[in-house]
Amino acid sequence: MTFCAQHFVFVETSEQSDKLLIKCEDETRHPHCPHGPTLLFYMKDKGPEEGFYACAAYRDRKLCNYLVPVKDLNSKHLNRIYYNLGREYRAIREKFWDETYEKEKHYCLTCNVPLKESDLQPHTEHNLLRSLSENSLKDPTSFLLPIDNAKGNAQYYFDLKALKFFENCLRKLEISKILCIGAPRLHGYLRNHCKDWLHSFLLDLDHRFHYFYDDEEFAWYNMCNNFFFDECQRRKFIRFFKIKSSQRLLLFTDPPFGCRTEPIINTLRGLSKLFNEINLLPHQPLPTFWIFPYFSEQYIQAECSAFEMCDYKINYINHLSYTDNGHKFRKLGSPVRLFTNVPLEMLKLPVREGYKYCARCERYTALENHHCNKCNKCPSKNGATYRHCLNCGICVKPYYVHCVNCQRCTQKEGHNCAEYQTKQTCRTCNKQGHTELKCSLRKV
Repeated sequence: MTFCAQHFVFVETSEQSDKLLIKCEDETRHPHCPHGPTLLFYMKDKGPEEGFYACAAYRDRKLCNYLVPVKDLNSKHLNRIYYNLGREYRAIREKFWDETYEKEKHYCLTCNVPLKESDLQPHTEHNLLRSLSENSLKDPTSFLLPIDNAKGNAQYYFDLKALKFFENCLRKLEISKILCIGAPRLHGYLRNHCKDWLHSFLLDLDHRFHYFYDDEEFAWYNMCNNFFFDECQRRKFIRFFKIKSSQRLLLFTDPPFGCRTEPIINTLRGLSKLFNEINLLPHQPLPTFWIFPYFSEQYIQAECSAFEMCDYKINYINHLSYTDNGHKFRKLGSPVRLFTNVPLEMLKLPVREGYKYCARCERYTALENHHCNKCNKCPSKNGATYRHCLNCGICVKPYYVHCVNCQRCTQKEGHNCAEYQTKQTCRTCNKQGHTELKCSLRKV
């Protein structure tokens, strides 16, 4: 997973999300910053004309300080062209892989640049990896230091169990091509373990992958605005997107967890539309795996109701709590889940890792997710065993208590009812900001 946070795209509370809106459509008409088309942000009570254009990739003004109010937009902003670093990265890659004079390959972790023997002198005091093996070079995520800038790129890589689970799903679905968006660990794993039956292409914002993958399998890309930094790479990607009648392609994305769902959905829709146009197919969504926390389910389904959440808990090797080991791991397991428009009954979860088949739901689920006969489903979302509340008429988390005032179960007793209700989603109209008690659709 590659985090590329932006102050306005990446929100921390549902309240912020509800007040600040994003206009994603026709972003190609928006002014550009160095990271592609900007996004238009505006407050819900003021409208787009009072909004501003800001970078779709970064929230730290030190990384990208582009911010233009709509009222100040002019031709200067619209016509500005930025220097493309893609050519430089390609030249570094070509030198790195050229074995005419020097075969040994090294990497400077301090400068994040590949080196040949003749390049080592200025880097002798740096953190150097010497004589990289062929196996290491096949998957650079095995030695590249994950970027950990919380306001820029913060990368987390899937553990081996998750990678094998994804591989098994792809085999079961008979996928022959996969587009990995912001998932370099998966791309590296698949190209090394599944290359005889699966062709993978990586789209990622991390330019370092330029050095190890050629344009036939990698493009420098911003998933928040569906932008390709390099036109040559985009043309190669178009060729990859073309399939034969016997082939099946799946989109796999592991976006920033703080990312608003609107830009990601807009990108997925844009890619699906492009795929259908290239292959002369009727409009149909591409099979998609979207990795995101379970607590973002309502935002994903608000944008695209076809996505359902799979119970499989996804772990990362370099995250302290989103894992199943270490001293800081979560008691209920990782909150990261797989959202997909693929029917869940087609995904087989590994029994040996704590999953079971529910005959009544006709799908696999977690062991602790007990089927509720009243709700007629396995209701748990967070890894706990839910209980049915007769007053609410639904299953709730085991530590919730029923509040007579709010007429629903809440996280704790003694809460501020008025404040609590303004942050809830109404079960009558499915809108946020009130409960059923104050819903305009409520029958008196």
